[in-house]
Amino acid sequence: MLDSARALTVSELTDAVKRAIEQAPALYDTVVVGEISNFVHHGSGHMYFTLKDRDCAIKCVMFRNWNQRLLFTPSDGDKVYLRGDVTVYKRGGNYQLNVFSMEPAGQGALALAFAQLKNKLEAEGLFARERKQSIPAFPARIGLITAPGSAALQDFLTTASGQGWPLTTLLAPALMQGLGGASSVITALNNLSRLELDVIVITRGGGSLEELSVFNEEAVARAVAACPIPVVSAIGHETDYTICDFAADVRAATPTAAAKLVVPERAAVLQQMAGFDQRLRQAIQGRLTAVHSDFSRLRSRPILTRPWQLLLQPRQNLDYTAYKLQTILQNLLDARRNRLSALNNRLEDLNPRNVLRRGYSLIRTETDIINSVCQLRPGQDITIQLQDGSARALVQAVEGSKADGSKGET
Repeated sequence: MLDSARALTVSELTDAVKRAIEQAPALYDTVVVGEISNFVHHGSGHMYFTLKDRDCAIKCVMFRNWNQRLLFTPSDGDKVYLRGDVTVYKRGGNYQLNVFSMEPAGQGALALAFAQLKNKLEAEGLFARERKQSIPAFPARIGLITAPGSAALQDFLTTASGQGWPLTTLLAPALMQGLGGASSVITALNNLSRLELDVIVITRGGGSLEELSVFNEEAVARAVAACPIPVVSAIGHETDYTICDFAADVRAATPTAAAKLVVPERAAVLQQMAGFDQRLRQAIQGRLTAVHSDFSRLRSRPILTRPWQLLLQPRQNLDYTAYKLQTILQNLLDARRNRLSALNNRLEDLNPRNVLRRGYSLIRTETDIINSVCQLRPGQDITIQLQDGSARALVQAVEGSKADGSKGET
C-alpha cells in the first residue's frame, strides 16, 4: 500500500524539478546550438520557438527586453547558437530555455543583419536608380558629417581645398561609431538638410563591421534616402560597403575620393574646358566650311547663273500649245463656216423668189397655194405671184387631168 504521507502534489513535484534544474550548474548560462522551427514573434514582443536537432527538441522563449538587441531577424530553418538558462514552465510542466543571446551559426550576426536589411530596403525600391539625385558639377557650399578632429575630416578638407576652387564647408559633427552613433548622424543630417547646400558628404575612415555598424542601421539608411540634398557616402575603405552607401545618391570609396568626386580639380576642369572650346571651334569651322561649299555649289547652278534658260522650254511649250489651240479653233470655225455656207446655198436654192426669177409663177388663193388644177374651179379668185409683183385673176375655166386621171373641160 502506497504511503500517502509522502505523496506530493503536482505543484510540489513541479517546484522540486524546477529547483533541481535551475540549481544545476550545467543548465545555467549554457550555450546550445540547433535549428529554429515553429518561430512566432508574439504581439507582446516576446519570441517563441523550438530549437531542434536530428533527435531532440526543446521549447525556447526570448523575452522582448532581450530580443530587441538582436541585429537580425530569426526565422524557421536558421541554425543558431543560443545562450540562456534552462527553466521549467510550471503551468505546462515543460522545461524550456530562457534565451538572452542569439547568434547565427556559420556567419556573424552583423553580416546576416546587413544582408537582411539590404534585401528588405532593396525590395522597397529605396536603392532604385530613379530615386538618385545628381551631384552638382561645381558645388560652392558643402555640408560635411564626420567626427571632429578625425583623419577623415583632415583628408577631405585637405583634398577639397587643394582642388583650386573657393568653397564653403559646413561641418556637422557626429558620433561615427558606438552607442548613440545612429541618432547623432541622423540629427546632423537633418540639421544640414535645412540649410542651402549643394551637397552633403558623410565620411569616416575604415573599420571593422562592428565599428561601421552605425551606417548599417535602417533609420540611418532611410534618413539618407529621404534627404532633399544630394548625399555622398564615403564610409571606410575601398572594400568596405554599408547600407548607407546603397541609400546615398553617390558612393565614394574613401574621404579623399569623396573630395575629388565632389570638387573637381581646377586644372583638369580648365583643361577640359579648353578641349571643349577647341572642339567647339572646330565644329563651327567645319560647319562654316560646309555651308560655304554648299553655297558655292548652289551659286554655280543654272537656276542662279542663267535663270532665264529655265524658262525657255516652258515658254516654247506654251507657245506650241497656244499655236495648236489656235489651229484647232480655226479649223473648227472653218468647218462650221463651210457648213453654214452650204446650208445657206441650199436655202437659196429652195427660196421661191429665186424660182420666180427663173420665169416661174406662184398661184394661190387667200388660204392655199395652188399646185394642181383639182384645187381650182371656175369663178374662183386667185392671185398670181410673179418675180416682180402679183396679179389678181378670175378663173374662167379649168382644163387638165381630173382627179381620176381622165382629161376634160369644166
